[in-house]
Amino acid sequence: MSSRRSENLPAAGSGWRTTLLANTPLPFLFLLLVPIGWAVQSDVFGGYNQRIVMLIGFNIILAVSLQLINGFSGQFSLGHAGFMAVGAYLAAYPAREYSRQFHDPAGTLLFFLSLGIVVALGGIAIWLFLVLMRLSRAIHRSIPPLILVAVLVWMIVDFSSAAEMQRPPAYLIWSHAVTGLESLFAALIGYGAPAAARLSEWLPQAIQQPVCFLVLLGGGGCCAAVVGFVVGLPALRLRGDYLAIATLGLAEIIRIAIQNSQPLGGALGLTPIPKYTDFAWLYAMVLVTVVVVWRVAYSPKGRAIMAVREDEIAAASIGISTTQYKVTAFVIGAFFAGVAGALFALHERSITPSYFGMQKSIELVVMVTLGGLGSISGAILAAIVLTLLPELLRNVSREIVEYRMVIYSLLLVIMMLLRPQGLLGGRELWLRRRGPAKLPAPTEEQAVPV
Repeated sequence: MSSRRSENLPAAGSGWRTTLLANTPLPFLFLLLVPIGWAVQSDVFGGYNQRIVMLIGFNIILAVSLQLINGFSGQFSLGHAGFMAVGAYLAAYPAREYSRQFHDPAGTLLFFLSLGIVVALGGIAIWLFLVLMRLSRAIHRSIPPLILVAVLVWMIVDFSSAAEMQRPPAYLIWSHAVTGLESLFAALIGYGAPAAARLSEWLPQAIQQPVCFLVLLGGGGCCAAVVGFVVGLPALRLRGDYLAIATLGLAEIIRIAIQNSQPLGGALGLTPIPKYTDFAWLYAMVLVTVVVVWRVAYSPKGRAIMAVREDEIAAASIGISTTQYKVTAFVIGAFFAGVAGALFALHERSITPSYFGMQKSIELVVMVTLGGLGSISGAILAAIVLTLLPELLRNVSREIVEYRMVIYSLLLVIMMLLRPQGLLGGRELWLRRRGPAKLPAPTEEQAVPV
């Protein structure tokens, strides 16, 4: 075929120039957060108003990240509070135990690396077991579920028996396996802590705290993303109500596991947690979340994700890996939910498992639905409205305050009756990213001979 068609292609350098110009306002927005933060955190603004502004920031990150899952990929997840809990606890615990008041970033990183090694070894063992269980299907198709049920019963009996003994016997394999992983984690921390402390001392003192804080945010987000991947890979084979029930159940499993974990504070929660999150850090992460989700949603991969949402069978027929794109959206959403949880924990000084229950997940789904499925700016607007509305109703007359939650619920019902597509209905308040201009179809005179 003739090479004359290349004459009509856009210039080679136009892509990065367009991207650079589109991102020009971002550094100025980040710098602007510092003076705004000084004003918000001043005594004139007031502690109550500061609290509301911070809650709005947390909810924006959670709503925008859930929008990628529920709005753009078309899944119905009710487990976002579980990912937030993972990020919150796995940032608060190392911040309290290993960060030395945010002056040991290398020690904090060592915690996440040691945790990753231990989890990877446990995950490999579980994966090998699942592979062997699946291979047993060649003998008879009913053998894998029977093996799975037998192993689950064995694990329950094993752990319950070990809990009643000071020195469990050798035949309690599962209990000894968990104890071995705990010993490996303690050994990795013990051997690596002196070197990590020396490495942290080499860093200038001015950057030790922010670097440690970023390690905690990234670590909490990555832990939540791993949980999202483990949860999403099998659960996203389900659809609609079945997926909602599965994600809700898994979120409750996370909450109950934390509630029964003594190192994480149990039912009483984790306290005291060193505080570091302020207005500037929180809203800087709000900007990062919005930009990343926006870039993903309106990129070629985002178009594939939306194609899966519109018609999964048609998307699969043209070569789109539906499971891959659904899991990608799930993992990215879980990551930013974990980051929001880490920011929340490092602001509140204490957290309890009850905060991350089913009510929080439903509240986030309401924000996404009310804003409009598939609208990032709609999720932001709904997060602001639904955070402010209960507080505004709290400050009216005493008679109304007693029924403020009833009024709040009625307003939501009326809103969904009058505008079921949500506040923005899939539209954005800003211009969507534009690609290169499309070329007109060639006429017969311009056709290139083959």
